[in-house]
Amino acid sequence: MKKSEWKDRDIEELVRKLPQISDDRTPQSIYANIERQNKKRLISFNRVIPTVAALAVMFILVMLAPSVLNQFNEESMEKSEMNSLESSDKTTGNTAQESEHHPKLGNSEMKESSVQEETSQFSMAVEEREGNPVAADKLSLYKEDLEGNDFYSYGLISPEAIPVPISVVDEQGEEADGWLVRQEELAGKLPEGSWGMEEYHPLKGNFEMGDNRILFTLDEGHPYSGSSAVEYAFYHSLLYSFQYKDVNEIVLQEHDGSVPQFSSTGEFPRIELNENVHTAYYLYSPNGKERFLVPDNINRGNIKKSIQAMKNPDRNVFQSVIPKNINISVSDSDDDLTINFLNELDIEALHHDRALEMIEGLLLTSKSSGYEKVKFENIKQQKWNGFDFQEPIETPIGPNKKRLDR
Repeated sequence: MKKSEWKDRDIEELVRKLPQISDDRTPQSIYANIERQNKKRLISFNRVIPTVAALAVMFILVMLAPSVLNQFNEESMEKSEMNSLESSDKTTGNTAQESEHHPKLGNSEMKESSVQEETSQFSMAVEEREGNPVAADKLSLYKEDLEGNDFYSYGLISPEAIPVPISVVDEQGEEADGWLVRQEELAGKLPEGSWGMEEYHPLKGNFEMGDNRILFTLDEGHPYSGSSAVEYAFYHSLLYSFQYKDVNEIVLQEHDGSVPQFSSTGEFPRIELNENVHTAYYLYSPNGKERFLVPDNINRGNIKKSIQAMKNPDRNVFQSVIPKNINISVSDSDDDLTINFLNELDIEALHHDRALEMIEGLLLTSKSSGYEKVKFENIKQQKWNGFDFQEPIETPIGPNKKRLDR
C-alpha cells in the first residue's frame, strides 16, 4: 500500500474547520427516552405471544377434535350397552329366583314379601343394638355349645413357647372306642400353623383311659426334656388337654413302667387336675391375627388378687383385657362372686371384640378360682351378646372355642 501523504498538521486543520456540535439534552432525559422505547418494544412483544399461542392451540384442537369425539362416542356406547345388559341380567335373575321360591306370587305380593323381609332385618338390627341375645358369638365354650356336640381340649404351643388352651367343638357321634380315641384323632387334624402355633400335636406317646385318670406312656427319645421352657410347655400342653374332662389326674411313665426323668424338672410322675389355681387371664396374639385368652399360670392365692393382676401382665407378650380407665371391685364368698364396675359401664361404647375379651377374661379368671357363676353389677345394658347381666352368668367350660371339619 502507498504510504499516506497526510500529515498530522493537515488533519488538525481539517478538524478545526468542522462545525461545532451541541446537544442541550441532559443525560437524564436521554436515558428516560431510551427506557420508553424499550417498554414499547416489550409491550408489543407480549401482545404478540398470547395471540400466537392461542392460534396454535386452536389449530391443534381443530386437527384432533374429530378423532377424540369419535373415540368418546364409541366408549360411551359400549358402556351404555354393558350397563343395559347387566341391568337386564340382574332383573331377570332376581325375578327368576323370586319366582322359584314364590311361584304363585304376583308383582304386588312380591313387593309385599320384600317389605316384610326388610322389616324383619330391621327388627333384628334393633334387637342387636338393644343388647338382646341375637346370633351371639362368644370366644369361649359354654353349655349351649354342647347341644348335640362334644368337645375336646388341647394345649397348643406358640413359637414363643407359650402354652395356649383351646376347646374344639365336634359333632356328637358314636365313638365305639370312647372319647379318648377321638381326642387323639382330632389332635392330628389341628391346623396349628394357621393359628400361629408350632406343629406340636399329636403328642409323642400313647394314651390309655384308667379309673378317672389318663395313663400316658412316653415314646423313647421324646423331645419334651432338655430345658425348663420345653418342659414347662409340655406340662401345660398335657394339663390343658384334660383339665376340663371328668379326669382327676394324668399319670406318666416310661415303656418299662418307670417314672420319667426330666433334665430340669427331675421326676415327673403325674399332673393333678381340677384344682383351683387362682390364675389371671390375658390376651395373647402369636401372629398378630389370632387372639387367644390365656392364663399366666401364676397362683395368686385368691380371686381378688387374680382380677387385680389382670390389669398388669407380668410378661410383655400378654395384654390386659381390662381397659385402663375401667376400675373394678370384687366381693366374694364361698359360692358367690360379684364383679362391680365402679363407674357405670356402657359396654356398647367399647369396641365389640375388646368388650367380649374383657367379660370372658373375667369369667375365665373366676373359673380358675372355682366359681361356676359370676354376677356383674353397674353395667348400663341389661343384655348384650347373649349375656343377661340381670342374672349371675355361668363361667365357660373352656377357653378359645374352635370348630373343625369332621
